[in-house]
Amino acid sequence: MEKSLRPPPTADLTPSVAESIPVDEQVLRSPSSLAGVWSFRWLLIQWSRRDFTVQYRQSLLGVVWAIVQPLMLLVLYGVIFTAFLGIKPDRGSYAVFALCGLVPWTFISSAIGRSSGAIAGNAGLLRQVYFPRAIIPLASTGVTVIDLAIATVVLLIAQGVTAGTIHLSTLALVPIYLGLILFMSGVSIVVSVIGALVRDIRFLIPLALQVGFLATPIMYPRRGTVPSRYSWIYSLNPVARTIEGVRQAVIDGTWPPAYGLVLLVGVGAVSLIVGLRYSAAVEERLPDLL
Repeated sequence: MEKSLRPPPTADLTPSVAESIPVDEQVLRSPSSLAGVWSFRWLLIQWSRRDFTVQYRQSLLGVVWAIVQPLMLLVLYGVIFTAFLGIKPDRGSYAVFALCGLVPWTFISSAIGRSSGAIAGNAGLLRQVYFPRAIIPLASTGVTVIDLAIATVVLLIAQGVTAGTIHLSTLALVPIYLGLILFMSGVSIVVSVIGALVRDIRFLIPLALQVGFLATPIMYPRRGTVPSRYSWIYSLNPVARTIEGVRQAVIDGTWPPAYGLVLLVGVGAVSLIVGLRYSAAVEERLPDLL
């Protein structure tokens, strides 16, 4: 008889429930661990739902924070870049131009920030029951996907108000975001595992995010700002490619090149596979090191 991997209706994230679920150990500990994560997809959904609820449970603004965060960055850095540095967008209004960069970047920074201590913060559970450790950072990333969707609605409303239209090419955000989510899922897994092994990483991540923010054309246009001799560096930045694709779809009303979309999704898939394999390679040692 086939073993069921679904929990009872009242399942939660406690070890007693997880221990009661019959699991094929060979499936879960497959070399890629992808089969294991898929087998525990119910846990991923439940964990993401719990994290989302806890994140806004005692917040006065609730999910509105998903809108407030990029808008606060827009006001803060917008004044610095436009009023003091005199930087102007190369297309569209500055608000929409900047939001096209801030919305993906807020998702990236939130995913990394939430996942960095995710595994270390669940050390007690990891010592009591087995499940694919990649579930924890993937759930953290899943919560930020909801925030990404909410912020994108605000971006499209701003585009409609300032330009008077929302282009059909906005549908290209689907493959763009798919590649971004896959890419950040892999990065979040690696960051979470490293954060459990090397606690110093929590001090390095804020600095790395600040450098990444300034080194990526989020609040300023690449053309006319970045010297041509350094343009090839920006071409290697997957975040810069993602933001450029968002601006093409939302502001320019043009579809990003098909090869570019395929490349984004392909890089994202590779990132996820690498993250899962890395997690599977070290997950047996994690409980002893935490």
